[in-house]
Amino acid sequence: MSKTDEVPHRFSKQGFSLEKAIRFFFASNAGLTIVILVLIIAFLLKEGLGFFPGYRRELEVYRIAGLEFVDLSRSNLTAHEQLSSVLNRAYFAQINGLCASELKRSQEAAAVFNAYSERSAATHDLIVSNLDAGIAPDSEMLATLRQNHAASTRKALAELPATPHLTRAERAALIQSIATREVSSKDDPPLVTALAAQYAAAQQTHAEPLAGLRGTLDAFDAAGTDLSALVSEMTVAVTATKEAIQAGDVLEKNRTTLVAAAAHAKTPAAREKLLADAQTSLAAKTDIDGPMQALMLRKPACIAAHADLRQACAGILDGLPAALSQPEAERLLRVARKAIPAFMANLEQAPQRIGQWRHDTPVPLTAAIGSFLTGKDWVTGGEWQDFYGILPLLVGSLMISLVALCLAIPAGVGAAIYVNQFASRLEQAVIKPVIEFIQAIPSVVLGFIGILVFGSVLRDISQFDSLAWVPGFPIEERLNIFTAGCLLALMSIPTIFTLAEDALNNVPAAYAEASDALGASRIQTSFRVIIPAAFSGILAAVLLGLGRVIGETMVVLLVAGNRIKIPDFSSGIGAFLQPSHTLTGIIAQELGEVPLGSVHYRALFVVGILLFAIVLGINATAHKFVSRSRH
Repeated sequence: MSKTDEVPHRFSKQGFSLEKAIRFFFASNAGLTIVILVLIIAFLLKEGLGFFPGYRRELEVYRIAGLEFVDLSRSNLTAHEQLSSVLNRAYFAQINGLCASELKRSQEAAAVFNAYSERSAATHDLIVSNLDAGIAPDSEMLATLRQNHAASTRKALAELPATPHLTRAERAALIQSIATREVSSKDDPPLVTALAAQYAAAQQTHAEPLAGLRGTLDAFDAAGTDLSALVSEMTVAVTATKEAIQAGDVLEKNRTTLVAAAAHAKTPAAREKLLADAQTSLAAKTDIDGPMQALMLRKPACIAAHADLRQACAGILDGLPAALSQPEAERLLRVARKAIPAFMANLEQAPQRIGQWRHDTPVPLTAAIGSFLTGKDWVTGGEWQDFYGILPLLVGSLMISLVALCLAIPAGVGAAIYVNQFASRLEQAVIKPVIEFIQAIPSVVLGFIGILVFGSVLRDISQFDSLAWVPGFPIEERLNIFTAGCLLALMSIPTIFTLAEDALNNVPAAYAEASDALGASRIQTSFRVIIPAAFSGILAAVLLGLGRVIGETMVVLLVAGNRIKIPDFSSGIGAFLQPSHTLTGIIAQELGEVPLGSVHYRALFVVGILLFAIVLGINATAHKFVSRSRH
């Protein structure tokens, strides 16, 4: 019997076959994936889009309670305090820079003594407590405690920090004074005291030529006293009004819930009870007009306080020196000189803004959207006012991603080119598994490495005097944008490497053969033929690496520093050595602590929607380049 004459299986007669079953299995999985994606998007939109009406109501309360009016003055007072802080930092940076040697010597001696004290504190405290108990201590027990203390002292003295600015004789004398120090002594070692006195004397010497600047700064600091007192008084009044409005909103929300429940009650008795409870929860209208009239009576005082502050600060630029000799002091002085004109302009405009402000001006929904997208403050759970400005989180995410890509692109793409074009079989067998193994390292482990090893080592290196010319050195915070970016670069290298090598492999062999036939060298073929032909695929690899970086959570949550503030770009490249926060980090940090359904809760979902849109756009663009590289 020929194959064409075979009797079909009885399942085939009924429309069933193995091929159709397999097709149905994979088609159902694909459909399930699409359904899950749609459900995720629907859930994000359902929870997130309710944020903007709720935030609009919060901004409305912020206005009608008078908090916005107080902030018209508070913003200028804050600017005055920040400007005063910058000027004082410049003053002390100048003095400390001139006596840097004395400062470092004093700090190193104190660090040695503190390190010893921390490591021997347990046995030291036991001996002191027994001696101070008021009764004669047991001699045998006391001898044992002293032996333990001597052992801990020897161990502590063997693990003291380095002192590059102390001479060997000074270090030896310091260690000897610590080793022979009486347990009951409460005085610092002689060298620590002497170096502290030398530093204080050097400070006083270098402060004398800056006496005029010190007087100018003291006068500038005192200029905001009246405005500060006025803001404090108004804060108490408007806070009470806000609390009353919020209490009324809560009662109204409860009443609405009870009325809705009454509409679906199963029995007339239950309906009547719910309606009675709703009537009980009916909030009396909050008195806004009375507190607002009292607040508006403060307008003349606010205007006068701003005029006095502007007059007191008018000569601040003339009182500043033309230049300072220390680099950090000069940088801060330039920042202050640049900020002072804007500060004075705001003081000049403040009376008009205060005079024109009205509490009954409507707050449109677009104000809530604009405040979210362009706001520079993410303040939640505060006693004053919650603000949901996403700009510092977005800037932090982009800066960390920029650092990661600047490190990962050369490493990942370069490794892919070498392995694909130049490496021997043995090198390929070693390099590829090692790079791809990085993906198996849990991100939380990399976070621990960043905290305990990389961040600490980098900060220690930045303390060397020979590296003081590097922008941002010495590093104040070991957890910062650069540290997080380095770890994310390590995580994204396998993605970029694997996809870039696949793109190089997809280049037809005929291209290389034609180039070889024309007499081109291996390097010429690689960089003038293969890599240009695979450029779309390499670019797609970079974009997918960016998606991997910007969507990472654990590393940035542990290592980035979690400071919700736009970095100070006046320090140039040093801005990348400052702490920051990210879109993913804020969700992971706050979502488990916020009340379900609150405005804060929904704000985090809007952040998730924005993050989802960013990653989706990056992946869609990468997919476009991948499709182009295959044709």
